[in-house]
Amino acid sequence: MALGKNSVPQPYLADSRSACPMIEPLPDTVDGLMAIIDDAAQETAERRIHAISRLGDLLGGEQKDPRCIHCLLKIIEHDSQPQIISHCIGVLSRIKAYSAVSLIIDVALAVRITLYEGPEAPTFRNGDESLRLRCVAVQALGRMGDSRATLALMSILNDKSENYRLRLACAEGLGKLGAGHAVTPLLDILADDREKSVYLKESAAKALGMLGDIRALEPLIDVLESKRGIRDKFNFLKEQVIEAIGRIGNKNTQAASSLIRVLKDDSPTIRLAAVQALESLGDPLTLDAVTQMILDKDDDVAMAAISAIFALGGEAAIRNVLALENLPQFLRDELESYIP
Repeated sequence: MALGKNSVPQPYLADSRSACPMIEPLPDTVDGLMAIIDDAAQETAERRIHAISRLGDLLGGEQKDPRCIHCLLKIIEHDSQPQIISHCIGVLSRIKAYSAVSLIIDVALAVRITLYEGPEAPTFRNGDESLRLRCVAVQALGRMGDSRATLALMSILNDKSENYRLRLACAEGLGKLGAGHAVTPLLDILADDREKSVYLKESAAKALGMLGDIRALEPLIDVLESKRGIRDKFNFLKEQVIEAIGRIGNKNTQAASSLIRVLKDDSPTIRLAAVQALESLGDPLTLDAVTQMILDKDDDVAMAAISAIFALGGEAAIRNVLALENLPQFLRDELESYIP
């Protein structure tokens, strides 16, 4: 199945616990489920997937049966069906089976598993199924939060020959990992004029916001300033940069000034992001600028301004706004809801 232009490949099922069609009921025992999972010759893929999901439910508590984890690891290493491997990865990441991290890294890097070493490997490697499976592995590594994945994700992120969707997933995974030494390569992607994927830049900005490293603040502000007045193609990138500045800025004067300038942007989504970022910054000195947004022609921006006004100035600031004449009733009702 072809991948959409603007989408990161998702797991074969949205949730590894989703029910799959089955011919007969599954056994209730761990041993019975493992027997089905192991029997690739006799069992259908759908039945094996359902057994993997059921096994994941049984493993979801504090006690993680090492036999079950070993069973799933063996499937990842030797099975030839990407859907099966994807579900095993999903279960192992959900139960945080850290012994699986090294093997999931191999899947992300497309090395040392049967799918990438067998006779069909060259054809598979360049197909959509391979890309989808590798993205599943990268997303799982981000969820697991194990720092051992950092170097692998960085190597994929920095490799311009890799598909941008996979690199995008790596950027977001690094943000979830909290890998501080990933700041520089993420900033390099933002600043690289030769990097044609605006989606990758968006993901890098999002990851920088998640990392929260102050070193990223000035470069993010520079990106925002360079895109001021440019609409359409860069709007979502600007939104991600604005959100990252709001997360990192922490009452930084330069960050506040940059965001205040963005309040005049033609795009309501950009103005909305700026109001929300100023609320995150928490600098009371920005209250006057945010208060002016109560009169914005876009209702969502005006409503967001109310929340920011309360966060920055409290009940007194809300009462000051209520004193304005000609406020629309829906705004007046919202403002009054902040007063006990």
